[in-house]
Amino acid sequence: MRLRTVGAALAGLGLLTLAWPAPRADSDWSAPLPPVAGSEAPGLPPLPERSPRNASYTIEARLDPEARTIEGRLVLQWRNTSDQALARFPFHLYWNAFRNTLSTTARGYSRRWTEGEQDDERSFGWIQVRSIRLLGEDETDEDLTPSLRYLHPDGNEDDRTVMEVRSEAPVAPGETVRFAIEWDARIPHGTVGRAGWVHDYHFISQWFPKIGVFWKGEWNCHPFYPWTEFFSDYGIYDVRLTVPRGFVVGATGRLEERSENADGTETHRYVQEDVHDFAWTASRRFLDRRATFDDAGYPPVEIRLLLQPEHAHLAERYLEATKIALRTYGTWSAPYPYAQITVVDPAWGSSSGGMEYPTLFTGGAYVVAPPVLQSPEGVTIHEAGHQFWYGLVGNNEFEEAWLDEGINTYMTAKAQDHSLGPEGLGHRYFGGQFGRGAQTGWPVVAPGVWIRRGSDRLAGLRADGEKDVMARPGWTYRDRDSYRINSYGKPALTLQTLEGLVGEETMVRILRTFARRYRFAHPSSEDFMEVVAEVTGEDWRWFFEETFFSSGLCDYAVAVETRRRRAPRGWFEGPDGELAPEAPPEDEADTAGPDWTSRVTVMRLGEVRMPVEVRVELADGGTVKELWDGRDRWTRFEYTGAKAVVAIVDPDGKIAIDVDRSNNEWMDKSGPARRAATKWAARWMFWLQNLLELHMVVG
Repeated sequence: MRLRTVGAALAGLGLLTLAWPAPRADSDWSAPLPPVAGSEAPGLPPLPERSPRNASYTIEARLDPEARTIEGRLVLQWRNTSDQALARFPFHLYWNAFRNTLSTTARGYSRRWTEGEQDDERSFGWIQVRSIRLLGEDETDEDLTPSLRYLHPDGNEDDRTVMEVRSEAPVAPGETVRFAIEWDARIPHGTVGRAGWVHDYHFISQWFPKIGVFWKGEWNCHPFYPWTEFFSDYGIYDVRLTVPRGFVVGATGRLEERSENADGTETHRYVQEDVHDFAWTASRRFLDRRATFDDAGYPPVEIRLLLQPEHAHLAERYLEATKIALRTYGTWSAPYPYAQITVVDPAWGSSSGGMEYPTLFTGGAYVVAPPVLQSPEGVTIHEAGHQFWYGLVGNNEFEEAWLDEGINTYMTAKAQDHSLGPEGLGHRYFGGQFGRGAQTGWPVVAPGVWIRRGSDRLAGLRADGEKDVMARPGWTYRDRDSYRINSYGKPALTLQTLEGLVGEETMVRILRTFARRYRFAHPSSEDFMEVVAEVTGEDWRWFFEETFFSSGLCDYAVAVETRRRRAPRGWFEGPDGELAPEAPPEDEADTAGPDWTSRVTVMRLGEVRMPVEVRVELADGGTVKELWDGRDRWTRFEYTGAKAVVAIVDPDGKIAIDVDRSNNEWMDKSGPARRAATKWAARWMFWLQNLLELHMVVG
């Protein structure tokens, strides 16, 4: 129903993102999950048992928490999976993004790197390669260090986040070689990047020289842009981390051994097969909590939670939210294959929160976190969910971030609705949403009201959705807000719309097919679209042209005109219900009688064209359903008989990308619909009053 009066008031105050209560029957909440699909599920692609393992790392690293440095050496075993002989090899040196204020990242940081932080020496970090050698089988190594140079594909010659070395002997297709690299690194302060230190908390990611990916006939090894993420090949990681005794260590993979050293340090060895990155953390303050996910039909997973002491009361909520992700994502795509997963509760003031790495992710929580706000549950489900897309389906996050962020955002909302219920509304806010990829606002709980899944993303789509075509490289968006909406919100709403059009059962099959076929691979947007066509048996190119490859907005509206056929000539009741002076007496105003003509006009106000359903309710209790292809700017339906009292475009909310649902519904102001709207208006005013009183107290 439409909340015209109160909605306008709240919108005028800048407090209303969307107010569209929907029937509880539309919610996913408490609906049973479909049976989990095992490794040999009928009709689905088989799950690969292992990755290509063409980029495997053996690493030894020592942390000096006083000097804030890491001393490291590694051996990379790399196999040329291309059909070309390759003699030059690019490597990422991500921490050089914090080497000075001239790097590509520093120049584009805007709000993330303030002027004060640029003057703070602690904010700077770097990674310096001391030597790099190509190891020969006969112990005759080739020293590649003299060939080392920095690449500047973006034109910034001050950026050193990509280095390249060259070999005199090209590596033939199918050949395996080993690189030995020694390096030093300074850890940046944890307020400026995804990695860093705060007090004695160290979160170490993107921390070693990492080879690029030879993809689509060329090396793919982009500089570190301020908001793009990562892309790398799969392999086996065998990592020894030496830290001062007393530090609690968490890392990608499983702990194979821990040994004490004579110098007061400990060495922790972690090993993990079939991952494409390695991250770790160390702190004296961590509380170590454990749980096991062992639902029937899923492989068992040991959950380890490294928790800040002030968040001890949130332990069970962190662990349960991780189980929700393993359960729902494992059902809707493919089960999590690793034996363990580590959840890191980041230190206050660290910017490492809300990030994902193979078998390890960071959450985030406040000391005061009532369950109804679904925090830390929301961020935990989201970051755990990345294990299934970023982790297991290794798309290129530089160039097609939506394939991870968008799919994951879509599935996060679905998992929260299913498992936490629609009334918590912890991720609904007046004025926006807290967290990455969204604006900030006031959290508000609305008891008894369910706001449609995905509606919290529409404010961002309205604000920034027309800036860029969605499907483009992450660093080429106009600004950070455009990157956010086109990588997170818009693709999530687009996938929700696709689900509405094909049906949930078919959508699950699409996700399962994509997740299984491209496990341990590097799929593209085209691969996803081909899976949609394969599963549905239809060509959906038109849909993706309207969404992925469009910067237009979708907006449908409805207007209704009603006329009494026995009325004097010229008498007309318009869409606002005004009556002319010649109106008939009360006893002749029977809206359920056969003497009415109603014209329902459906309009496409936006550029995006989608097929929509229309439901018209008549005063005699009858209902008419129509379908419009949405290609033209408008269409009209005319009915004779009982008066139309309600008309709704997209009554089941299938078109989640419709940016303004307040104009999707028309109601006869004189009937029961008006009374219902009055009731909702009163409730909204009550919530607004409480919100303003809260603001006065805390302000």
